[in-house]
Amino acid sequence: MLSKENNLLLCSVGPGTPAGQLFRSMWLPAMLSSQLPDRVGTPVRLKLLGEELVAFRDGEGKVGIVQSQCAHRLAPLFLGRVEPQGIRCPYHGWLYDSTGQCLEIPSEPSGTVCRNMKIKAYQTTEKADIVWVYMGEGAPPALPQFPWIDLPKDQRMASVWLQESNWFQGVEGEVDSSHVSILHKSKSQKDVATMVHQKYTFLDPTPKLFTHDTPVGFLSIARRRADERFYWRLTQWMLPMFSLVPSAVWPIGGRAWIPIDDENTYTWDFSYSLDQPIPPAFLHTVLDGMLFPPAADYGRIRLNTGSVIETWIPRRRADNDYLIDRRQQAEDWEVTGIYGINDQDRSVQEGMGRISDRPRERLVAADLTVVTARRKVLEAIKSPESIAQFRRLIEDGSVYACNPVDTVLDTDDLQVFLQQVGIQ
Repeated sequence: MLSKENNLLLCSVGPGTPAGQLFRSMWLPAMLSSQLPDRVGTPVRLKLLGEELVAFRDGEGKVGIVQSQCAHRLAPLFLGRVEPQGIRCPYHGWLYDSTGQCLEIPSEPSGTVCRNMKIKAYQTTEKADIVWVYMGEGAPPALPQFPWIDLPKDQRMASVWLQESNWFQGVEGEVDSSHVSILHKSKSQKDVATMVHQKYTFLDPTPKLFTHDTPVGFLSIARRRADERFYWRLTQWMLPMFSLVPSAVWPIGGRAWIPIDDENTYTWDFSYSLDQPIPPAFLHTVLDGMLFPPAADYGRIRLNTGSVIETWIPRRRADNDYLIDRRQQAEDWEVTGIYGINDQDRSVQEGMGRISDRPRERLVAADLTVVTARRKVLEAIKSPESIAQFRRLIEDGSVYACNPVDTVLDTDDLQVFLQQVGIQ
């Protein structure tokens, strides 16, 4: 079990917290570029690592992510007007550029006061149709060199939506291989599921689980019986919250859990195909909400913490019991009665509470990967020196250039498997 102190340490991400410093050491996906389609258009409210922010695109196409309130009297900049040079506060007309520098104060024409006024702003860049933000101090590292980040547009896609729990509950679900055979067992989605998992996932609900340390995390490995052979699935888990998940046939998946605050999360999905365009049939599952992302609508939502953001809001949520179908659940082929892989995951992860009371858990051998993920993050945030070491590790982004594995082999030996798939 996890101590109360370590549970709080994992989940607290605000300024000055160890986990918050870890997240502020790297580029984070902040929003989709499509959320700011037009220059000098409507701003977008967002919250990251407990900080209230507003994003806008200026006349040159540059995205600014700045504090949500004007420095003068703390009026909301979201209600202001985006202009070619930046965003203008609606209260007294103070104008800020994408760096947070005040450019104009109508009541102070001399300019001296203006030059000394600046609001908090963060560095941004755009890559793979994503706006990335660096919220740390000093020079940022390179962008993570994920396998999908330089692929052509038709071979990758990204999506983001709200999860109403702390970020680490999503991480734990991602590395937990044993739940797949139970939670996601569904007659209605059998054909879809077997495009992601080979049939052996559902034929063998008691996988042998392994972990293998990597410089930036660990490999979560599940071995199942495959007739006279062995079915191996290897998920890459990378600090602090990235994953790359194999697929039997369809595009590879990957996730990231970006903390909005201690109790809410932006869940990201990155799907990609290394050698061909993403097939139309997969795009249908995206629209339908079968896998990732869930069926969702873009809009405004007020969080339980009082903050207002614009993002994709799942249609199946706690306040409608995730549209659970008890008739389906009563059948022996349907465990949850909830439609959609992410909706199923999210229902149990959110149902644990905004911050799960982990000291009450009773863990078993199948929780090996969950325990490993907790240990890895706690090790990374244990001291200023460990966080500095992490910054050095990710400086050129190359540690994220890896792929997951889904294969059937003769061997049942972990080391032989790793050698055969080119991992030392």
